[in-house]
Amino acid sequence: MKLLKSNITKIIIASLIFPIGLSLIALFVTRQSSSSVWQAMGDLLVFALAYALNAKYFQQKVYWFSRKNFQAQFMTALPAIIIVAFLDSPMLAVADFQIKLKVIVICLLVGLAEEYVFRGILIGLFLKLTHNNALLAVVGSSIMFGLIHMMNLKALSFGYVSAQVIFAAAIGILFGTIYLKTRNLSIVIALHALRDMFPMFSNKMMAEAGKMEFSAASLYVTVIFLLIALFIAHIQLQDYVVKDWSE
Repeated sequence: MKLLKSNITKIIIASLIFPIGLSLIALFVTRQSSSSVWQAMGDLLVFALAYALNAKYFQQKVYWFSRKNFQAQFMTALPAIIIVAFLDSPMLAVADFQIKLKVIVICLLVGLAEEYVFRGILIGLFLKLTHNNALLAVVGSSIMFGLIHMMNLKALSFGYVSAQVIFAAAIGILFGTIYLKTRNLSIVIALHALRDMFPMFSNKMMAEAGKMEFSAASLYVTVIFLLIALFIAHIQLQDYVVKDWSE
């Protein structure tokens, strides 16, 4: 029982919610099932599992929204907003770009589930583990966020997934910094959804993405992005003192 109360054990269990939840959904998926419906159901199940476990086991306070100092919140989020806008902007020039309500709903559900687990729950657990070291808590939760993308190995090459893992960790560092400083999970859910949905507004881009293979250049770019994210987090958190996080 003492082992179950360990923060390390809680971190591992929280990180496994996604693979477990998606595996459970996969048991009921047939070839005729809509992939979008499957994804939505999977994310809803993950969120429900995480919410129930947090109430009874993890017991981490999740800060859904903050009304305090919107200007400061915006300035904290600005680097991530610029990066997400830069990554999404090429999609606007794609010929078959079309805004789809179904895609928006799916991406919001993905953002809700992933941000609730990896920012809402895991940052609090890592703060306890690192004795309120803000940067280590953000990096730790982001590493776990990156590692869950290893699930994609069943469909993609190791090299391509490696780039995904690094990219997800980098995005996680930006989002974790925002959540920690603003105590506003809604901001990172919205940014996460915006990052995911724009490529999905183009059938052509999604088809090309499915054919993408590993390249050393893409790996180098993601490593550079990771270093940029670490630099931004270091600057924003270097004088930040965590106070009353669990209250």
